[in-house]
Amino acid sequence: MPDLAKLIQQEIETSGPITFARFMEQALYHPQLGYYKSPGTKIGRAGDFYTAPTVNPLFGAMLARQLYQMWGWAGHPDKWVVVEYGPGTGILARDITAALRQNHPDLYTVLVYYLIEISDALKKVQQQTLATSELVEINKFNWIDSLARIGPGYIENGCVLANELVDAFPVHLVKQSDSELQELYVGLRGGKDDIAFTLVAGPLSTPELAEYFSIQNVHLEKDQQAEVNLQAREWLAAVSSHLKHGYLITIDYGTTSEELYAAHRFDGTLRCFYKHRLVDDPLINIGGQDITAHVNFSILITWGEQLGLHKKDLTNQPQFLLNLGILDILQKQPDYTQNPDFVKINSAIKQLVLPGGMGGIFKVLVQEKGVS
Repeated sequence: MPDLAKLIQQEIETSGPITFARFMEQALYHPQLGYYKSPGTKIGRAGDFYTAPTVNPLFGAMLARQLYQMWGWAGHPDKWVVVEYGPGTGILARDITAALRQNHPDLYTVLVYYLIEISDALKKVQQQTLATSELVEINKFNWIDSLARIGPGYIENGCVLANELVDAFPVHLVKQSDSELQELYVGLRGGKDDIAFTLVAGPLSTPELAEYFSIQNVHLEKDQQAEVNLQAREWLAAVSSHLKHGYLITIDYGTTSEELYAAHRFDGTLRCFYKHRLVDDPLINIGGQDITAHVNFSILITWGEQLGLHKKDLTNQPQFLLNLGILDILQKQPDYTQNPDFVKINSAIKQLVLPGGMGGIFKVLVQEKGVS
């Protein structure tokens, strides 16, 4: 099998330096060799990073409460579609549907759950997770590769859920020079037997990059570097065009544009993860490490309004979970610390909602379309 780094090198040698977005797309999503397409554990203790659903079923149970509220706001329609993007190992789908089955059987009865997954390896893991669980019924779940596959081509009533999805979209890298905004491309350096990837500055590959900062009234400092996630707009457009009545929940790490492009983030937010270790260089270990960047929730709101997805709420993950009553769960457990369930749940809540835990840098954006 060819080496992914070699394939990217050949593309650059043939066509010249490529945008970082193109490089990141290949590194993460190449059909055979990309990080998310290749076999191997990505999530959990044996993988490269944790996600909130891997902490405890409580996270899914709280989202189930939110979905039940949304179903009520929509007038209790006789079919409620949930679409989960990038469902990982299937744990979140399992926990949401298990909580609905136990606590909200009226919604569970009319629930149809879709999982959008591009990785064949992860799809098999998800099917195994859900088929072997005694908590859910496998016939509740459907695997699709796009929203267009939902019959009759759109969601009449429902919710689209994206947990840690947008941060993995390919991003453009830009840098402010003395007089203008420039784009950073991936090129080559070194001799014939010692070639390596490097970043080289050049003109913007698309005027959308300058427009991105203009509509937010953001001005970078000289030599400041930043990321621009243009694919997020394409994704929002797809969601809006296929969602007739319902909601979009985006959960990810990130912040508003005011904070994201502040001077203290002079070098941007691009990060790589390998075996739970932070790696600063995205141009190494190609196809073997995760590459992410903070999500700009301000632009998701702005683009959403343009596309008919109206902001209902933006908050941090701890507050989102507290608003849904996550602390109520503790009250239902025997109040003594020797109870294993109490200890386990108490620890999970701390991880999800306390400062220093997983939830501190995560935001939750709820947008709505066609509902009052």
